[in-house]
Amino acid sequence: MIRDEDVIKSNTGKYMKPHEKVLYTVALILGATLVITGIAVLILSSYSFGLGIILIIIGVVEMIGVGLILWTEGVKKDKRKK
Repeated sequence: MIRDEDVIKSNTGKYMKPHEKVLYTVALILGATLVITGIAVLILSSYSFGLGIILIIIGVVEMIGVGLILWTEGVKKDKRKK
């Protein structure tokens, strides 16, 4: 079974297709950008508190979702090999 640490430390290219690597990378960048934008909105705008919180939540959920997909995809590929 592939653990989170293995996915982070190892080369995920062992079980990912090239287009999947691009999609997951773009999704992670999008999630991080949403979190950073949400923090900036919270700091810079006193009127958009709700928007900042929503952007942070969406960014975190996006990154967690991509992490789960990477983790479960690795488990599926590992089970197929056995």
